[in-house]
Amino acid sequence: MARLDPQTWIALSAFLLIKGSSAETSVGITLPKSISTRLGEPATLSATFTTNRQIISIGWYKVDKKEEIQKRELVYSYYPPLGRREAHGQYAGRTQLVGKASLKINPTRLEDEGVYVLSVMAEGLGNEEGFVQLSIMVPPTVQVGPSDPYVTSLGRTASLSCAVGGAKPNITSLHWEKDGEILQTARLGNKYTGGTIQTPSLLIRHMRRADAGMYTCVADHVVRGSRASLTLNVQYPASIISISESITATVSDSVTLQCVADGNPPPNITWSKNGMRLRSLKTPLSMDVMASTLLLKKIHVNDTGMYLCVAGNDIGETDTKSISLTVKQYRTDQDIDSSKIAIIVGGTAGGLWLVVCIGLGSYLFRRRRKQKEKKQFAFYYNMASHRKPGVGNESRNEEDKEPPPYSAMPAKLQDKAPTRFGGINTIRKSIGKKDRRYACALYSYRPREENELTMEVDDVIEVLEGEDGGWCLGYLRGRIGLFPSNYVKFLSSSEVLAMKTGRHVDVAEASGTKRSI
Repeated sequence: MARLDPQTWIALSAFLLIKGSSAETSVGITLPKSISTRLGEPATLSATFTTNRQIISIGWYKVDKKEEIQKRELVYSYYPPLGRREAHGQYAGRTQLVGKASLKINPTRLEDEGVYVLSVMAEGLGNEEGFVQLSIMVPPTVQVGPSDPYVTSLGRTASLSCAVGGAKPNITSLHWEKDGEILQTARLGNKYTGGTIQTPSLLIRHMRRADAGMYTCVADHVVRGSRASLTLNVQYPASIISISESITATVSDSVTLQCVADGNPPPNITWSKNGMRLRSLKTPLSMDVMASTLLLKKIHVNDTGMYLCVAGNDIGETDTKSISLTVKQYRTDQDIDSSKIAIIVGGTAGGLWLVVCIGLGSYLFRRRRKQKEKKQFAFYYNMASHRKPGVGNESRNEEDKEPPPYSAMPAKLQDKAPTRFGGINTIRKSIGKKDRRYACALYSYRPREENELTMEVDDVIEVLEGEDGGWCLGYLRGRIGLFPSNYVKFLSSSEVLAMKTGRHVDVAEASGTKRSI
């Protein structure tokens, strides 16, 4: 069977339509009223029909409203009996028929927006049409001005424009942001005006340094929001914010002077002395802060004077500050800086602490040595308290006499002074193997000098040197010192032993009297 061309097929279809049954009255096309999609994304115009009759043709058309008489542009055609499908014109390659009669457009273009007509021809029912509106949604474009960056000065008023266009549908809201933070233009009415969907441009009054930054106009839309930004640059005069203090130095020293200033544009900083400009090192500390360092090496007396720092940036007047430098021929004690003073104080404190530690250690060592010797000879110290009652009471009346006055003290001999560093054992060795001698205190004695012993009545002192009258060297309570011979009576080792054991012995004194112990 030979293939029929579309024109012949349409003519034959018209004959079949006239001849066909009229049991069904319509094709039963179903279409939505409108379809919306985003520009560039696919759009599907959903369509179905209910007839069971033979479909002769399916066609999609777009209504051209530009002309006074509306014309239809063929978008896509399908002839089921022939199995022929075709996309036409600008839709070729991006349209297809899906399902029973749905038209898919991918990708969509802005000119695709409009009214589309579906035409279905069925055997015995003729041609039936349906209409659907395709809307293409387009996000807005935002432009800000008048320039980027926008340069202004302190105290002035700046107007930032924001133009929004191309949005389909219209934008829903508009606002401004500064450095990422939303500007509350309604609340700060004295500072800002505009910046809304009704008045997109933003007016900023009384410009300050803090107003500098990035400003962004944001337009909200159902598709997606759009934004555009510009930088607001606020210029202000240079100002010196820090300068070295006046200084006094010595010949051949090195001196560093520093001057720090800020400004927009960044300031130019110069040093001068007596009208003569000096070479300095300039260092940027930030976008609008500069530092200028003046280094004077091996200074002389003629470097004394006023040093002038000048900062300027062609905005307003320059800022000037000065410091004085005094150069001395020789260094004085007052010229020592705080760091050296701190070193001296620290060294002195350390030395004192070392002396204290050594002294404390020496004291503890001597105290331990004395305690050891005291323990060894403890029986001598409390001899009187261990004597039996009644022993020696015969002579108590004679011993209770008043002690000799200090004016009757014997003269001290220089060689009788106790050694400070020699112990009791060392002195005993120097005496040799002689029998030890002792003395019993008859009166209490309070020392008048550091090298004398403190005695209480009945104290027993080991005699180290002297018994020939005058001052004697003795050992008592762990201490070596001098004691007056006329305050004691001398005892032998056997007499002390007898006192210790409680035996009664006769003691012959040099004066010829006898006493019982």
